[in-house]
Amino acid sequence: MKKVLFTLCICLFSCGWVSAQYLPTFDFGLKAGGTLSSFPSTTDYKTTGDPGYLAGVYARFGGLGFNFQPEMYLEKTTVTLNNKQDEDGGINKSYFTTFNVPLLFGGKVGNENLGIRFYTGPVLIFRLQNDQQFGFGGRINYEDQNYAWQLGGGVDLHNVAIDVRYEAGINKLSYGPPTNEHTSMNMFSLTISYSLFSSYSFD
Repeated sequence: MKKVLFTLCICLFSCGWVSAQYLPTFDFGLKAGGTLSSFPSTTDYKTTGDPGYLAGVYARFGGLGFNFQPEMYLEKTTVTLNNKQDEDGGINKSYFTTFNVPLLFGGKVGNENLGIRFYTGPVLIFRLQNDQQFGFGGRINYEDQNYAWQLGGGVDLHNVAIDVRYEAGINKLSYGPPTNEHTSMNMFSLTISYSLFSSYSFD
C-alpha cells in the first residue's frame, strides 16, 4: 500500500512538472543588471571594458516546452582606448547609450516556482547617445544601428529570475587613427528580473 501511494505521488508530481512546461504561458516584467564590455586589443591600441548597466522590460510567451522572449532595455556602456604608440599615453573614453531589442528563443525545464531556462537569438542595437573624451586614443565609429547575438541561461525562483548572458557583436566597428582598425564589441551581463504579470496567476 505504501508503495502504491509513493508511486501515485511521484506520478502526480511528474504530471504537474510536465504540464507546467507544455501549457501555454505568458509572463511580463522588469529587468535590470550590470554589464562588462569586451573590445579586443590590437597592435596600436590597448582596450579595456568598464562596467556598465541596463534596465528595461521583457515579455515571455511559452508552450510545448519552448519560449519566445522579446525584450526592450536601455544600456550604458563604457570603453577605454589607450594608444600604445603615444608616449604620453593618449586615452579616449567612449560612453555609449543604446536602446536594445533582443529576440530570444529557447526552452525551460521546471515549473512556475523553480525553473531553468536556456536561450539564444539576435539583438537589434540602436544608438541614442555617444560621448567620447578625446586624447590621442583614437575614435570609435559607432554606427546608429548595430547587430549582435546573445547566448545565455537563467534560473526562475517564482517571480524572480537571474540571468547570465554573453553577447557577440556581428557587425564590426572601426576605430583609429593611426591605423583604421575593425573589430566587434562583445558583452557579458548579469541581470535580475521581476515578474509583474504571469498567466500562472490564473492556474
